Amino acid sequence: KGAGKRLVVAGCVPQGDKNARELEGLSVLGVTQIDRIVEVVERTLEGHAVRLLEKKALPSLDLPKVRRNRHVEILPLSTGCLGACTYCKTKHARGELGSYAPEALAARVATAVAEGVTEIWLSSEDTGAYGIDLGTDVTRLFRDLVKELPEDGSCMLRLGMT
Repeated sequence: KGAGKRLVVAGCVPQGDKNARELEGLSVLGVTQIDRIVEVVERTLEGHAVRLLEKKALPSLDLPKVRRNRHVEILPLSTGCLGACTYCKTKHARGELGSYAPEALAARVATAVAEGVTEIWLSSEDTGAYGIDLGTDVTRLFRDLVKELPEDGSCMLRLGMT
C-alpha cells in the first residue's frame, strides 16, 4: 500500500477478518467470489477499492484455471467444515460444510484426464466429512472417481487436505 501499488487480497483472510485495519482501502475478494476475480482486478487497476465478501453458492468447478504443474489437477471436494475449533478461522471464513456433487467431481476428473494430467489431488478443509451434507461419504466418492481414471494406471488420485 505504501508503495502506491494496486492490491487485491483474496480468500480466507479477508473473509474471516472483514474489518481488519490492514485491509482498509484495498480490494478484497471472499472465498466464494473467485468467479469475479477478473472484474475485481480490472476495477482495482482503474483505482477502485472493491469489496466482495458476500457468501454464495459453491463456485463452479469449471472455472478457467492455469495449472502451476501441467501434470497435476487440484480438485476441491468441499468447502467449510463441521468443526467448531476456537483457534481456526476456517469455520468463520468458509462456514458450514458444503460438498460438491459427486457427478460434478467425476466430470471434472474426466476432463482433467482428457487434458493429460497424471495426478489428481483431492482436497478440502474437512476431507473426512465430505458428503455428509449430501448423504454420501468420501469412500463412495473415491470409488466413483477411480472409474474415471485410465485403465492403464497413467493417472493417480491423491486424497489429502489443504
